Amino acid sequence: MRIVSLLPSATEMVFALGLGDSLVGVSHMCDYPAAARGLPIVSRSIRSKSDLSSAEIDAIIQQARATGNPLYVIDGDLLRDLQPDLILTQELCEVCAVGAGSVFETAAKVLDYSPEILSIRPAGLDDIFGNIRRIGDTAGVSERAGDLLAELGARADHVAQRITDGRRPKVFCIDWLEPLRNTGQWTPELVELAGGEEGLAEKWGKSREVGWDEVLAYQPDYVMVMPCAFDMERTIIETARLSERAEWNALEAVQKGRVYLFDGQIPSRHGPRVVDVLEGLAEAMRPDVFTGLAQPGVFRPAALSVPAVVG
Repeated sequence: MRIVSLLPSATEMVFALGLGDSLVGVSHMCDYPAAARGLPIVSRSIRSKSDLSSAEIDAIIQQARATGNPLYVIDGDLLRDLQPDLILTQELCEVCAVGAGSVFETAAKVLDYSPEILSIRPAGLDDIFGNIRRIGDTAGVSERAGDLLAELGARADHVAQRITDGRRPKVFCIDWLEPLRNTGQWTPELVELAGGEEGLAEKWGKSREVGWDEVLAYQPDYVMVMPCAFDMERTIIETARLSERAEWNALEAVQKGRVYLFDGQIPSRHGPRVVDVLEGLAEAMRPDVFTGLAQPGVFRPAALSVPAVVG
């Protein structure tokens, strides 16, 4: 089977299912695992955003929405050359990857046959696991999918079963920094499974802009900074700018050093590594129980300039 994945999450699923050799094309964002980086790139961003700040990227996105212009384009000629049997796309977010509508339209124009097109739209953890199952079944590796899901489920259960203290700290997970946005979909669920409560977000719901007044009134016990699609280096740079805000410095979580930075490329992707995020959240909130549980590079304590407050 020849597979084209236009979504980083789906690419990670394909490799986790042992189908890397079947993958013949990817999107420009598909960078994990490393083997994905050398494959033909079928979809690209209209404009590079790697050197722009959070505010500048948001302005481009808002302008594209207002004008109806696409953020991504598909290389139809390359898609025709690759002759995929299966194309993986998404309906979740037009900001993160090319939308399913464009994929169906382009495939109909450039291909003289009808490949299988799977469109992914998860809200929660069960949906993510279900998509792994769907891809495995469609690609003829149902047994591998079952094994992978058993492993991921066991890791999630390991976290849940070791949280016995009854404590539910308040957590604020940041999906974007300027403007300030909370997380949605599966992330509040992961916080809940890790023993916390995301009171500013809706489990399985959409991300939204959050006012600093809301955050100050909420006074989270922990702040998890996980800007969508930013790697750890970008997350560190962007978070450092928050220290210039009085509201940020007024947060008890900041004053007490309870701010953790996540590689934003992991929480924003609804693939197998969501369990890595769950383990990172658990370790951040309960280091005495889960020290060393999370995979290296998933999260780290923030280097804060505000002096810690005792108590």
